[in-house]
Amino acid sequence: MTSSLRCWIKNLELLRDDTKNITIIGVIMGKSEAKIFSGGDGDERGVFSITLRDSERDTINCVFWGSKDFIVSTSERYKYGDVVSVDAKVSRTDGSMYQPKTTANFLLTINEGSGQIANSLSSTESFKNLLNLPLRSPDLSLRLIDIDSRGEVASGDLVDLFVIVRMIRPLREVRTRRGETLHCRDIVVMDRSFPGMLLTFWGKAFNERIDSWKPLDTCLTLYDIKSNYSSFHHAVTLTYCSRTLIAENVDIPEAVDLKAYAVTVPPLNKFAFDSKELPKADEIHCVMTVQQVFDRTCGSLATNEEQFTAVIYAVISKFDLDGCSSAVTERCSSCKNMCKGECQNVDCITLQFQTSQQNSFTFSIVMDLSDHSGTLVNCHVTQDAAEKLLNMSAKDFINLTIDERTELKWKTLLERCAVKIVVRKTTSYRPRIWIGIVECLSVDSADVADKIKMY
Repeated sequence: MTSSLRCWIKNLELLRDDTKNITIIGVIMGKSEAKIFSGGDGDERGVFSITLRDSERDTINCVFWGSKDFIVSTSERYKYGDVVSVDAKVSRTDGSMYQPKTTANFLLTINEGSGQIANSLSSTESFKNLLNLPLRSPDLSLRLIDIDSRGEVASGDLVDLFVIVRMIRPLREVRTRRGETLHCRDIVVMDRSFPGMLLTFWGKAFNERIDSWKPLDTCLTLYDIKSNYSSFHHAVTLTYCSRTLIAENVDIPEAVDLKAYAVTVPPLNKFAFDSKELPKADEIHCVMTVQQVFDRTCGSLATNEEQFTAVIYAVISKFDLDGCSSAVTERCSSCKNMCKGECQNVDCITLQFQTSQQNSFTFSIVMDLSDHSGTLVNCHVTQDAAEKLLNMSAKDFINLTIDERTELKWKTLLERCAVKIVVRKTTSYRPRIWIGIVECLSVDSADVADKIKMY
């Protein structure tokens, strides 16, 4: 290790069993999500951890315990890449299955009121240079094709990978069966061996870092990333977990080679299903049957295209406007989070500044389309198509009674329609066909007889 990359108050490599307290300077290589829980006295408490690096070789974990306010404020103050000075207690550890693997057989602990962390004002550049050095030998990294080949055998294996970002999806909300709202962020990563594998982050801790990544430009070194076979995606996927560390654009020859390869790879189409992001209805002319849609997707007519369009003449065989499925999604117009009535997002400006809230309402309708050759299920009706089909806005729709919704449904159900669709094919990171309806118009029998395909 050169002196330019070694700055210290106390070096991690000098830690001994009789060391009780330590002051070190290091760069934050990783940070966990803050976890809040109820203490024995009924007060809310919390915990989070960071991983520090003070040399090319040496790393250590530091755990913070304290009140909710202390944990939340400290966690928000310090980020990946910050150079910090830490005064903490030292204890021996054999490692934890809930923390990243480090070179030090010790653990730093800061309790509220005992120990402290502060931004370091000296030698920050030399420590920041450590972010560009690999934590482990690149030769230990596996290829994505090796992970994918495990198929259903993959069950929580922790692996090292060197990949490049291919696509980034927006932050989304997921509602659990218990009614809890979780935040999730997906990206697609690739290497020379494999065109794309889904990597999922739960929580918001990584959101700011992900926003700084650039598709086909940002290389990631994933240490102890979890690989699992997903029965939902029918493919092996990756998940960021408490053991994982991620380094960006590490200075190794493999990065130059992977970026050069990425230049030759076309960018993925966005996972955007808004009406404005799809082909226009007047651009869609190719008439198909349901069977031809299936054949074009994964059968004898399949090609390498990501998506295609078609006009099908079919009856609407399922249209749940008055049942259990929600036909309208309500979102806060400020933060875009789903809500019912008042927004519950504590970070929303409507709560912070007590401004008036105007929620937005959008249709979230699916329907089945059937013709003589088969049925397309769960076709998503875009906002523009839904408003045109029902002749009303989503906000007007929510004011209808159940009987009025039922009457509206039967005006359309089993009617023969000319339906213009966009079909997005299955991939390793998109497990199912996605079919979007951009226009749905009733047609008479003569028009159907003239244009319908027999195959």
